[in-house]
Amino acid sequence: MPVVSALLAAIVVLAGCGSGRYEYVTNKDAGTFLKIPSSWQHQPMLGPAFVGIDARNVSPEAARVLASREWVVGIDAAAKFDDKNLLLPDAQEPKGFVQVRQLLPEEAATLSTNDLRNLLISIDDAEREQAEEIRRDPEGARLAPHFLLLTDEAVRKDGGVHGVHLIYQLRVDTGLVTIDQTSLFDRDQTMLYQLVFACSAWCYDKHGAQINQVQTSFTIKPIT
Repeated sequence: MPVVSALLAAIVVLAGCGSGRYEYVTNKDAGTFLKIPSSWQHQPMLGPAFVGIDARNVSPEAARVLASREWVVGIDAAAKFDDKNLLLPDAQEPKGFVQVRQLLPEEAATLSTNDLRNLLISIDDAEREQAEEIRRDPEGARLAPHFLLLTDEAVRKDGGVHGVHLIYQLRVDTGLVTIDQTSLFDRDQTMLYQLVFACSAWCYDKHGAQINQVQTSFTIKPIT
C-alpha cells in the first residue's frame, strides 16, 4: 500500500514503562519541555528531518544550516535505546521523538495547518485509499481496514501555538501499528514542534495511557 511505504521511508531515519516517576526532556532555548517515565530512554539525535520540501533539492550547505536550527531527542521505552529503528512500526514498546525546528523560508511560505496532518504520511491520501477500498469491498474493508483515523483534533496552546493531534492505525505486513502524532506551529508559523510515538496496536493498547500522559505534558512557551 503506497501510504505504508511512505511511512516506512519517512521513519527509518529517526531515533520505558514501569514506575510512576517522571523526568523532564527540555529545550530551554525553545521554551519546550515534556515529561516521560523515568524508565524510558532518551538521547539527542542528529538532524535534519525535512518537512514540506524535497531533501534531494537541498544543498549540503543548506542542510547544515537546517541541522543547526533543529533539536531532536529520541524517546524509547525499551530497556536499550535503539537509534536505528526509533519509529519501528511494529515495535513492542513505545518509540518516538520530540522535535523543534525553525522552518526554512520556503517551508514557512507554503505549509498550512492542514499540512501538519500529513507530515509522517499523507492522512488525506490514506483516507481516500480507505474509502476506495470500502467502495470495492464494503464488508472486508471495514472488518480489516488498511487505515483507521482514531483521533483528529485541533490543538491550541498559550502564545498562539497551534496545530493538530492525530492518532491513527496502519496495517503493515506484521499487523496493525498505531501512530500518536502532535504537530504544531508557533503563532507566526516559523517554528515546527512535534511529538510522535509509534508501536504495534497491541503495544498501544497496553501503553496508550502513558503515551497520552506524555503528549499531555508537551508544553511550549515560545521565547520572544
